[in-house]
Amino acid sequence: MKTAISQTAAFLARHAHLIALALFAAVGLAVFDDSGITPDEEAQHRIGYAAFNYIAGNADELTGYIFGHDIYYGVAVEAPLVAVERLLGLEDSRAVFLSRHLLTHLLFLAAGFFAWLLAYRMFGSRLVALLAMLLFLLHPRIYAHSFFNSKDPTFLSAFMIALYLTHRAFRRDTVWAFALCGAGVGLLMNVRVMGVMLPAAVLGMLALDAVFAMRRGAGAKRALANSAAFLAAVSAVLYSARPILWGNPLELINEFRILSAHPHITANLFRGEWVWSRDLPWDYIPVWMLITAPPVALILAALGIAAAARLCASDWRGMFANSTARFGLLSAACLILPVVAAAALNSTMYHDWRHMYFLWAPACVLGAFGLRWLSEIPRPRLRMIALSLAALGLALAAVQTVRLHPYQADYFNPLVKSDPAARWDWDYWSVSRKQALERMLSMQPAGRVFVNSCDFSAHGLHRNLKIIPREDRMRTVINYFYPDFCIDRTVKNPVWSAGVYGAAIVSLADNRESARRAYMDAYALAKSREPDFSAHFDVHVADGLLIYLREPCAKGDESGTFTASARPVHPDETAGYMRDDGFDGASFRFWDYGRILGGACVMARRLAYPIESLKTAYRPPNDDREQWSADIPVNNHIKAYESATESEPVVRSDFDVYADGGRLIYVKPQCSEADTLGVVSALRASR
Repeated sequence: MKTAISQTAAFLARHAHLIALALFAAVGLAVFDDSGITPDEEAQHRIGYAAFNYIAGNADELTGYIFGHDIYYGVAVEAPLVAVERLLGLEDSRAVFLSRHLLTHLLFLAAGFFAWLLAYRMFGSRLVALLAMLLFLLHPRIYAHSFFNSKDPTFLSAFMIALYLTHRAFRRDTVWAFALCGAGVGLLMNVRVMGVMLPAAVLGMLALDAVFAMRRGAGAKRALANSAAFLAAVSAVLYSARPILWGNPLELINEFRILSAHPHITANLFRGEWVWSRDLPWDYIPVWMLITAPPVALILAALGIAAAARLCASDWRGMFANSTARFGLLSAACLILPVVAAAALNSTMYHDWRHMYFLWAPACVLGAFGLRWLSEIPRPRLRMIALSLAALGLALAAVQTVRLHPYQADYFNPLVKSDPAARWDWDYWSVSRKQALERMLSMQPAGRVFVNSCDFSAHGLHRNLKIIPREDRMRTVINYFYPDFCIDRTVKNPVWSAGVYGAAIVSLADNRESARRAYMDAYALAKSREPDFSAHFDVHVADGLLIYLREPCAKGDESGTFTASARPVHPDETAGYMRDDGFDGASFRFWDYGRILGGACVMARRLAYPIESLKTAYRPPNDDREQWSADIPVNNHIKAYESATESEPVVRSDFDVYADGGRLIYVKPQCSEADTLGVVSALRASR
């Protein structure tokens, strides 16, 4: 009996890392469909789709479906994801994005295995290696991102694998080992060009090996052969897996130039203040790392830096030789230098520290150094206490990961004491909209459902509908005009909310009754007066409403398409051009935005400002021919203009900008006809 127990214990101890990975995989399979879709995920899918078609010979150009600077993003992960999608015959958007979520998470778990392998090869302790692997996997934010973010966690995963291959190459010291390392580093650079730091470090260490070899009188032949094999493999994989280089290898220079100063500008909530992505404080990355890493990770990384420094100090003459101490020095450099470089170069970053998630790999390597130090404490009882506390810290990180699901991406550690939503970026990608949509659909299990965000931006709703089951997706409509349900971070009188740390991430309001009343009132108003124009639909402009009415209503009317454009009041005597951020031109399907009341098709929307003319048209469903169109004169007034210009403008520029009654009004005195074609952009640094 004792023999069987001891054999079982030995088996569990020997294979604990595989058992842990199996448990992680089982959990991943159970929850991978809980995450929503990010805007970047849609863009990354387009990039992979275009690259796959180009590689497969189905497209003459790489730029199909890729916009702007997105062409410079690597496809080492994206193209294989599309290949799996094609191999499995996935066409529905839900199946496509769920497959991506599962595969990117499995890549993250595979990187966890390489974290175990690296720690085991460095220190020869299965316990230290197991704890190092758990340290890598149990960062709540990164765990959440491993499902829905195919950019930053995949680069982290590739970085961890490349670190292992680097350690393996120097341990074996063979041409083939360095060729394999070069292939891994080439793929790393294909995921993100920032991976160039690793080949620079490898070549630097090979140069040191050549110096040490020559001092021993052995010559630098081996180091030169290893360097040649490494560079050849990096170049071959970098070129072959990056189609943008096939036509012009010098595009790599453009990639460095553009992505080092990313053109995207956005506002980040940082320490309670909004800061621009191109004008970040020097401590932006360090602070984000400190407040979002599990406390046990911060402690172990600090111990690891101390342990690596102690190891180097014990043999400072030989710390640059091929040794564990040198690899600790490399890990510290990979953790610290990118942060220093980002601050010095004022790099463009946004949305917490996700662009630097790859730093988690060297941080975990240093954490392994810290674990090794704890495992070598001479006094057995003290050693047991120290390792038990480390295990407890990892268990607490696991509890946080489970407790916050599926909102782990908003995890903060105890360094953030209260109200994080008021001081730090919060659910910036709106992936939580998926849970709100699911709750909404459960409240109305049949029939059409009209939904929008409270601020009428449909924030995150369009893309998260893509991961809802098809039958529910087909009956859900993003409706800008009197939606039945409203989904946003905060809404009035929510019927459901979800959040963490006492703050709502997303809320759902049930407006079905008020929406129906609004349409009934619009219907009654339209029936009480003559239409401004009658054709396929009667068109009314009354009391600030634009109303389309057809009675009785036929099935074909339900899916008709209208194109309407309204010209704002522009009286000759003011010689000014006025517009606001409301309705200026839109195409909309009646079936999406209208209601059927008592057999009548009714579509109504509130106009943002008075109009003097309305252009409208009707096209039958599945028919490009215009059935009718009209330019309807509407007599109205200029009260909005007069009211706004009584106060001082908020901004003075080419146009004066006024804020009045929840509207933005742009006015330019002495305008010309060309000004009516101008474009005015407003960037809001608010939620």
